[in-house]
Amino acid sequence: MNAITLYELNSRIRQTLKENFDEAVWITAEITEIQLNRSGHCYLQLADKREDEENMVATARATIWAFTFRTLRPYFETMTGRPLAKGLKVMVLVEVVFHELYGFSLNIRDIDPTYTVGDLEREKREILARLESEGVIDMNRALEFPCLPKNVAVISSPTAAGLGDFMSQLQTNPQGYRFLVKLFPAVMQGEKTTDSVIAALERIYAYESLFDVVVIIRGGGSQTDLSCFDSYELALNVAQFPLPVIAGIGHERDETIVDRVAYMRVKTPTAAAAFLIEAFREQEEQLENWRNDVVAGVQELLHDEQTRQIKCVSDFKRFVQLLLTTHRSNLRWSSQRMEHAVETYLRHWQTCFEPLKIKIARRIDRLLDQQQGQLMQTEKRLPLLTARIFSDHRKRLEMAETTMKYVDPRQVLERGYSITRLHGKALKSTAELSEGETVETELAGGKFYSKIVK
Repeated sequence: MNAITLYELNSRIRQTLKENFDEAVWITAEITEIQLNRSGHCYLQLADKREDEENMVATARATIWAFTFRTLRPYFETMTGRPLAKGLKVMVLVEVVFHELYGFSLNIRDIDPTYTVGDLEREKREILARLESEGVIDMNRALEFPCLPKNVAVISSPTAAGLGDFMSQLQTNPQGYRFLVKLFPAVMQGEKTTDSVIAALERIYAYESLFDVVVIIRGGGSQTDLSCFDSYELALNVAQFPLPVIAGIGHERDETIVDRVAYMRVKTPTAAAAFLIEAFREQEEQLENWRNDVVAGVQELLHDEQTRQIKCVSDFKRFVQLLLTTHRSNLRWSSQRMEHAVETYLRHWQTCFEPLKIKIARRIDRLLDQQQGQLMQTEKRLPLLTARIFSDHRKRLEMAETTMKYVDPRQVLERGYSITRLHGKALKSTAELSEGETVETELAGGKFYSKIVK
């Protein structure tokens, strides 16, 4: 059996490939890995997947040499708006290479960005269709925008130039409106952007009641950094966020999926600030219009009321004059009738009063006789009653005098007792005394003073 070396086998494979692939060919594939070398070379891992499946059916290593990559890279990024990255589907012109030592690989000589743009647009349409089928694509846009968006939650990189423009625009607005702005830092470019912005939204959600609106600020920069804002996960979070979201991502050419689902898309961070200021200005203008309407309405009401009052006063004057005339005639007629009636009444009662007068005089005489008899009886009993009262009071006075003699302090002193006083008050206990104090002792025959030694 004749055998050949591995080198000879690889040489034959190389020759065969060279004969069959003597020219470069266009292929489509998905980038599964990409690595940039310090020397400027770009190394990729390409793969082919079946439609609607994740399983790979073919893979190959590919290289874009530095002198080619320096041309292809800006061309691709300018046309597609994003850099070569993992997950992109590309159409590339490749040269098939087989080396006896390094094996099979592809040298990329050209790239068609229109294929990638078409695939990206297809992917964006699929994401938008998915959001629409899930019923969330217009949820944020359906929210009611606050009349005065004073409390603003901002998602941005702390070092972004657009953030400074946004803050300057808010703080120096000519109308002097005051805004309360809280920054929630996030990575705004690169692979970590989606997770970082979603995390910032979750932190804002924890304090949802404190804010009126959310502003996402990216500022200027390369269009190649916008792919993260076409993420389904980020768009889903923005669409379902309970506060209106303003997307001030700072680009004009392309509309990202986040722009589509946000409540409002503006071109720049400065435009986002201008939108908030305009909301205040519109509210102020509306309030001014309402004020003018109220003033005009009140003035019209006052004018109508004044006219009505003048008419009422005029009508009231005529009514009062007519009423006074009528009552004056009635009073004159009533006065005449009253005079006649009083005269008739007096004459009638004067006739009735004479018998009553005689009857009353007789009654008074009888009452006087009765009272005079009672007074005479009382006059007879009065001396006896008076003598009895004086006797009772005399006995009470004698008893009181006897009692006073027994309780008189002089009588107590005469029996050998004494009274000791401290500061003019009688002592009842030694606990009231202190050493060195002077006390007064009163006897029946005089007083003496003592100093407390113990």
